[in-house]
Amino acid sequence: MSSFYASSIWQQGKKGPPPIFTSIGVRHQNQVQLDVAIREQETLQSLLDLVGQEIGRFDAGNTVIAMAQLPKVAPEGSLATVSHHPAWLDLQKRMHSSVSRLEPRGLSMLVYAIARLRDWEDPLLTQAVLDRSLLRIDDFGPTDSAKLAWVLAKLQIRDRGDLWAALSREAAKKICNSGRFIDISMTAWAFAKAGVAERVLFGQLATAAMECEELPPHTIANLCWAFAKSKNHNPPLFDMLAKRSIETHREFDRQSVSNLVWAYATLDVCHEELFAVFANYTIESGLWRQFSPQMTSNMLWAYGKVGISHMKLFDSFAEYVAEKVETFDNQNLANVAWAYATTQLPSKGVFDVLTRWSLKRLSLFRLDELCGLMWAYVKAKPVEVAFSPVFEEAVDLLLPRVATLDAQSVSNVIWILATCHQLRREPVRGSRELIDSLMVVILDMRVRLDSEGAAQVVWSLWRVGRFHDAWTLFVRVLSDGRHPEHGKTGYTKKHAVDGRQRYYQTLLMETEKRGDVQKQVFLWKQMAADFYSRNLRTACLNCALMALIKAGDAEGAKELLRQTVRTKLFNKVTETLAARLGVRDMEAEIEPAEIVDITIRRRPSCQSRYEDFHYKEAGVLETVVKEAIPGDAKSVHAAIENVGLKEVWLKVAGGEKACVIDNVITQQRPKLILEFGTYVGYTSTRMALQVREWGGQVVTMEMDPVNATIARNHIQMAGLSDVVTVQLGHSDDAVQNVLEQFGERSVDMVFMDQRGTAFHDDAQRLEQINLLAEGAVLVADNVLKPGAPYHVWRICSMPHYKTDIIDLREFGSAPVEDWMTVSWLRRGESYGKVPAELRELTALARESDRFRLRAMATSMKDLVGDPLDEFAARFTMEFVNLGIRSSIYVQTDVVDGVAVSRLVRLHPGEIPPKWDGEDPRDQIQGGRWRSHIGDIQFEGSEWIKHSGFSQSPHSGGYPMQQMQHIAPGG
Repeated sequence: MSSFYASSIWQQGKKGPPPIFTSIGVRHQNQVQLDVAIREQETLQSLLDLVGQEIGRFDAGNTVIAMAQLPKVAPEGSLATVSHHPAWLDLQKRMHSSVSRLEPRGLSMLVYAIARLRDWEDPLLTQAVLDRSLLRIDDFGPTDSAKLAWVLAKLQIRDRGDLWAALSREAAKKICNSGRFIDISMTAWAFAKAGVAERVLFGQLATAAMECEELPPHTIANLCWAFAKSKNHNPPLFDMLAKRSIETHREFDRQSVSNLVWAYATLDVCHEELFAVFANYTIESGLWRQFSPQMTSNMLWAYGKVGISHMKLFDSFAEYVAEKVETFDNQNLANVAWAYATTQLPSKGVFDVLTRWSLKRLSLFRLDELCGLMWAYVKAKPVEVAFSPVFEEAVDLLLPRVATLDAQSVSNVIWILATCHQLRREPVRGSRELIDSLMVVILDMRVRLDSEGAAQVVWSLWRVGRFHDAWTLFVRVLSDGRHPEHGKTGYTKKHAVDGRQRYYQTLLMETEKRGDVQKQVFLWKQMAADFYSRNLRTACLNCALMALIKAGDAEGAKELLRQTVRTKLFNKVTETLAARLGVRDMEAEIEPAEIVDITIRRRPSCQSRYEDFHYKEAGVLETVVKEAIPGDAKSVHAAIENVGLKEVWLKVAGGEKACVIDNVITQQRPKLILEFGTYVGYTSTRMALQVREWGGQVVTMEMDPVNATIARNHIQMAGLSDVVTVQLGHSDDAVQNVLEQFGERSVDMVFMDQRGTAFHDDAQRLEQINLLAEGAVLVADNVLKPGAPYHVWRICSMPHYKTDIIDLREFGSAPVEDWMTVSWLRRGESYGKVPAELRELTALARESDRFRLRAMATSMKDLVGDPLDEFAARFTMEFVNLGIRSSIYVQTDVVDGVAVSRLVRLHPGEIPPKWDGEDPRDQIQGGRWRSHIGDIQFEGSEWIKHSGFSQSPHSGGYPMQQMQHIAPGG
């Protein structure tokens, strides 16, 4: 008896597949005819009849082929009905006796058939086949190895480490060198499914896949799924597969479509063309009607994950959900709700359907599913979704299950209840008792919050009026360097805000509002202790000094000065603060403290991610302290400009953008300016330098406490702390403090430089709380890149606005085109209202947010060209089709190292000139950029004058100057 594998007989002149079993000589023709007869059977009964008649003549090959035919003819559950059929029992006995004679092809065929029979198992037979396979693994071909791996994964056999290791070696030797694409795909799927994926093996599989010419759609989808499941992102492979998928997209079935987009989304690969092509194909082909609930939830989840709001796709699946919601399981429902909430598409109809069905079985939801569903309801649009009775029922269900919640669920539930309270303007019934119980769990340390969870809880407690609880949580759990680890991973972690930023922001905002200087100083010292950089540590202590001086606590301020002298944590800014206390020479007049607060002495061993996140801003602070002259605002601006022009891109409104702001201030002459987004204090101090002339004030809101710290130091350095106030907190929270401090109709000018997709909400809020003066002007930056589509539609479609759109260049990166908008507004019927719905803008808004994240990770100048220019072109065309286009552009000339910018009005239908010169940043230094004032009048300014409204008692004209010098920077 000889093996065809060992002797390689079948490879020498023998065509066709390798043999199934070890044979003596050549198989008899009768056995070959039996093979054919077995394969011709189409029902289970006919197959068993044939087996019963002929099994006495079966060789091992006939046995394997009969077994391989069973999954094809046996409907699910049918084998149970024939479990005692003599032919079936005889076939099982024959299989056991044949295992020792099977060749690799026979072994793979047999075990593959066993895995496909859902309602029958024979552990002893399976174990025997696997043991035999391990002995013969060196003789397995690529297809046999792939099938064997698939079987191990399908049967969830993870304890055979010896077999997995052997298959990994075989895959590297054979499948990666000579395997077909389907073998590569099946192998990757198996290793990923079993959770034994090896990065080296997947790298080899990726290389082999890229060399394959035949790429069937289902294998592409499976390969992508496997790489995503195992968290192995291979950019060249995914680029190649995206191209091939797009070319053959009409050959994809419903499962392949769902798996493909799920895989790309799981790895945060936002291939916009691929997602657009498959969304359109799914809709136009009607494929979406054939989806299962699992496929539907995966598809919607994928588009929500990458931030693509394909309106027609979501509308189609809204119809699907309405028709088939009863077939969705709890996870599917939670995923669908999450997707509609994340994409921010108006979807009350979908949530009404989900509510009706969820309420019937909310008690059956797992905790993570329940939390996910509640999160979606508070994030969804419109806000009426938050009034769903789902919350009351969920609270009743959660109260007795508090002890079973994990840390993430605890923080999520508290945040959800606080947000729902904010939207409803009243608490959810039973929420106070639930939050009390959850706080006991946190303070008893039964759960340990991660960084984001801690920030959520601190903000939530403050939001529902429980600041004392928020402070207790910080002091007992988070202070003195006990900051928890960041909870997010991968791409999300790279862009996520560290929790410390959020809870320092909330606590500082409230303590400053209350005037509690002791808590403020405690927080500033805690922040200082979190930094490794001496510059940032000193900046935080300077903010503590500012708080003490503002509160009139001279003794406390001097004691802190003594400690800074002892620790050498002082700089030029500290010296200006000491001067306010009558100290002219700190080192000569201030005696070092004998005892230094332990918090000030504490210092981390290295820079944290929290600190690294602000490396650019910390570099700006260092440059300003080193180069600027105390009390000279222009030198501060020049130092900041030099960083943005010569070192790294900074998100400051300098250069051409400064020209726009200066012309607006000249025409408006505002008494109070409100800025959204302080950043490093550049624009706020520039504006303050101008309005100080007539007693004006600037209030600038900043949600990042590190940026606020740096900005306050720059403002003090510039000598403008009496003109500029930095209000800490998210705009949703901080703007109420501004209203309480300055009163209604107090703000004459608003400058928006925060997240563009929030401009419209913030502007509407200002109108609703009556903070804007009659004839106020609203200036918005970065309207084109990254973009503010909702805002553009609102200010151009609502009659209480008169708007100019200015086309200009990004400061420090002239090839990047951007828009600013300047809008004067007056009261009318549309004031404070929502504009007519234009759902097409949702996709633009989500894309804007994606580009914003990319700019945060790199810089705007690194996004020049595709795909940012393509997005800007789509953005522009969308509004041109609505009759909205730029009306002014900024022209800049550089003469003898001085850049001069001026506003130029476009004629109707005229297109702004394209940039074709060199970037001025290569030719000029900070402080050498000037603006031409008074070249044109803004349409809104003329509109207000001719409408019979008086702007405000303090408005007037700014003396026109040819080439007024702009304080260095924007």
